[in-house]
Amino acid sequence: MRKFVWTAIVLLFLAGSAYLALNTSKVLVTSKAGAITEAKYMSSVTKTSAGEQLFVSMVMNDSLERLYGSSVSTTTVNNEYTQEKAQYGSSWSSFLSEEETTAKAYKKQIRTELLLVQAVKNYHKVTEAQLKKAYKTYTPKMNVSIITVSSSSKADTVLKNLKAGKSFASQAKQYSGDTTTAANGGKMPSFDSASPVVSSKIIAAAKALKTGDYSKKAISVNSEYIILKLNSKSKKESIGSYRDVLADSIINKWINTSSNSTKIQKIIGKVMNKNDVQVKTSQYPALKNAIDQYIVSTNTSSETSSTSSTSSSSSSSSKSSSSKSGSSSSKSSSSSSSSSSKK
Repeated sequence: MRKFVWTAIVLLFLAGSAYLALNTSKVLVTSKAGAITEAKYMSSVTKTSAGEQLFVSMVMNDSLERLYGSSVSTTTVNNEYTQEKAQYGSSWSSFLSEEETTAKAYKKQIRTELLLVQAVKNYHKVTEAQLKKAYKTYTPKMNVSIITVSSSSKADTVLKNLKAGKSFASQAKQYSGDTTTAANGGKMPSFDSASPVVSSKIIAAAKALKTGDYSKKAISVNSEYIILKLNSKSKKESIGSYRDVLADSIINKWINTSSNSTKIQKIIGKVMNKNDVQVKTSQYPALKNAIDQYIVSTNTSSETSSTSSTSSSSSSSSKSSSSKSGSSSSKSSSSSSSSSSKK
């Protein structure tokens, strides 16, 4: 599971972002104790830390979407979601329930995290030395098929069948607990070693396999057992081909470092400044105070791409397929990771 410093705010946004659209004169509930109107509810909610954080998250999300929405595609988000879901197999629904979220909300979380990576990348410089260090251990896109089962005995059965000559695709369709990849013979969206959501165990196993081979032992991930087959592996090009992907991965790790939370808050403030955020109501002073903690009197014209200063000559070749799905993603890719969120 992804673990961003800002996940709590993101989840608050997803949990109740509609409440600010309430018609304040409407009665929500009546009882012998009296009526509770939307205005009364609003007054109560906005005085809580959860209500303030929710308000901030809504403003943050709108600001991120306006400035960086075009840099995060739906395909990137869906690929990252599919990759993470595949590693949980039949327990994915339980995972979502435990996290008190839904598939739609989780995708929204991924998107917000990917957007945050793009925002931070514009204000936090990634050095040439960092890029070169990341490049040394980087493996470009790999495409694998996986079979995710809930027990070691089932994994042994699948491995026995594969050894007997049965096709990987047929075993995926018959045994894999993840219906999305199983329907496609176990095939997952491609990922690279900078993926914020694919387990480091899966990445390591894929890197060690030859094209067409499958793992001879099941890998334990998220309490599931995974067998994978390497379908293809991209040839590693020069560093110029991966600058964006590597920068996203570095930023992902930086965001996930708790000691950077204050710096991230200042960056969010700059993003809000750039969107000319102004709280227009005096009815709820707590909301204004919450936003004022982020708004900073900093000139946002200093915004700079994290990679542009390191090598302008490579800019034309540095575009890779999406930050997180091609990196991945994100969540950006996000992020997002792991980067620190891999299991």
